[in-house]
Amino acid sequence: MSGDAYVGIPTDELFVKALRTEVGLSDAGTFVESRDRCNKPVLYPAFEVGVTEKKSLWPVVVLENQGLIYCALPLMPHEVVTQKDKTGISLAELPGVSLAVETLNGLGQCVPLTSSMTSLTTAQTLQLHQFVSTCMPFGSVTCSNPFLISRLINPSGKGKAKQPLWNPVQHKAKSQVIIHIKEEVRCMQFNHSEMRDAMDVYGSVMCKSEVEGTAPEICLTLVQPGGNDQNINGGGLTVSPAVSSIEYTGTTSRLRFRPCNNQPLCHYSLPHLTDPPIYGTFKLRLNNNLATVHIQLQLQAGIKNHFQQLEVHIPFHGLKVSIVKSNPSVGSLLVQSGSTLVWNVGSKFPAKLLDVTLNAVCKVRRKVDSSDAQQIDGEEMSGWEQYINSCALVLFKMADYTYSGTRVDPQSVIVSTAPKVRCSVTSEFVSCQYKVWNSEGEVPAVADMPVKDLQDLLLK
Repeated sequence: MSGDAYVGIPTDELFVKALRTEVGLSDAGTFVESRDRCNKPVLYPAFEVGVTEKKSLWPVVVLENQGLIYCALPLMPHEVVTQKDKTGISLAELPGVSLAVETLNGLGQCVPLTSSMTSLTTAQTLQLHQFVSTCMPFGSVTCSNPFLISRLINPSGKGKAKQPLWNPVQHKAKSQVIIHIKEEVRCMQFNHSEMRDAMDVYGSVMCKSEVEGTAPEICLTLVQPGGNDQNINGGGLTVSPAVSSIEYTGTTSRLRFRPCNNQPLCHYSLPHLTDPPIYGTFKLRLNNNLATVHIQLQLQAGIKNHFQQLEVHIPFHGLKVSIVKSNPSVGSLLVQSGSTLVWNVGSKFPAKLLDVTLNAVCKVRRKVDSSDAQQIDGEEMSGWEQYINSCALVLFKMADYTYSGTRVDPQSVIVSTAPKVRCSVTSEFVSCQYKVWNSEGEVPAVADMPVKDLQDLLLK
């Protein structure tokens, strides 16, 4: 296929010598043009190993583990191999490179070798042969997980049933189905009359099954109060290819699927939720080298008042912060990594008010290298407008709760191959980019481009 551009695989001695030179184990103190030239594209872990003066092998995937070098030469498409300029090639678009990295990682774990070995034992040679035969029985990688391959080589049971590829090991314990709902909220609060707050609530459902049988079929009922109208229109619920059918009835969705562990069963979004679970107010003022901070958080009524995590982070990028005075109504205030104020609110809001506040005065200064002995005075702290336009990050996590009320009824779970199955449902509600902007600074906004200007831009 390659014609004159074909490069044959060299002998072991020649290949090892060229590989050691390319990775810098040989001729490290001398200039090698093919390795050290400044215009050479860096595409680790793919290397170009020169076989002759004019011909080279690419891509050679090279990994290092415990002092040993593992390498693979994936078979690439003809049009990719013959390209001379590799600067525009993305390794993420080459499936052979990804498979080679995955296979070498599995090889290093399944057949552990040490750098002190001078040769392979007979048992290790057999392990290598079994790994390669099981990992890529027909030349293409089917499974490189060392644990699964070891169970395939030495099966624990004598069952003749064929297992699915995602779970080739038969389950022998009690049958159980574990369902987990993770709901996230992303929020932007500005406390400004000219800028409307924004919020997104979205989630995913995971299902892990440990049931006897080759590929059991599972049915479950997903309940979403007030959110099913979006599902009927096709905009609120997105299911994975593992779901064979879905039925909508009122506020419930009946899903029938064959489980695929470690993969989301479905994703959902709830655009009708517009009220944030926690209202925040953030004010930051700078006067020379002193920063005055005021934060107030208000928990919305009806929200579960129990948190696994509830913190507020105020980053001062490029500055060093030290606390002069702090007065939190609950919790504690400390400095993290030298430039971030962290207010640990605790596990709950006060039961009566559902409100917490923090007032603090901090001393800030620019970071100075240890070699620079000049002290920065307060008069030199000008041009700090960028720090006024900052935000406070609210981080929280709640267990066994969803803001939207989304849940799965354990009694509705039916498994085709097991009449008695233990079903457990867990859920969590977490924040993601939950920001409260400083109301004393300029509100970050995106101006809409006029339609005519946008059309003219697209026509260019």
